[in-house]
Amino acid sequence: PNIDKAIISTHCHNDLGVAVANSLAGVAAGARQVECTINGLGERAGNVPMEETVMALLTLYDIDIGIKTEKLKPLADMVAKIAKIDIPTNRPIVGDDLFKIESGIIATWLLNCGLGEDLTTVVPFRPNLVGQENPVAVIGKGSGVDNVKHHLDNHQIKYTDEQAMEILMAVKDWGLVHKRLMKDDEFKKLAEETLAD
Repeated sequence: PNIDKAIISTHCHNDLGVAVANSLAGVAAGARQVECTINGLGERAGNVPMEETVMALLTLYDIDIGIKTEKLKPLADMVAKIAKIDIPTNRPIVGDDLFKIESGIIATWLLNCGLGEDLTTVVPFRPNLVGQENPVAVIGKGSGVDNVKHHLDNHQIKYTDEQAMEILMAVKDWGLVHKRLMKDDEFKKLAEETLAD
């Protein structure tokens, strides 16, 4: 057989969390095929996740392999439903919380600059590229005062700068206890109770 016609393939498992990196190294060394699975499903820690590999090739190396990337999130959700395996909310590319911005400094940037051309200075790719929703500023223990003001404005709650800071401190206390993001109704209740004091 002619060795030049052989297709060299990578087949990585993710036991050490480096399946994507190993697959990229294989491509760099000449592999023309990456054996992967949706959501990285497979035995033990799973196989190399297709969605992460596709986006790493595209965003880091400008290699477009022809996959409709805007279908990655819906595909991952469908496979998770069929396999009855939840996708961690912080999962790269397809996690539900990937574009929920809690950090005060990043949320301030997002709220001031919006979804324009500079968005990729905050996130590595536009959410719609993988079928995700646009970034939103959310409320949690890592939030800043601009997150709070934004949500107060959304609820049409009047406040002073000093009151916004009081609400922010209450949000941080709440976040330390509950260890999750606040739901919209929880924030409204906490804000109203803090302003009533």
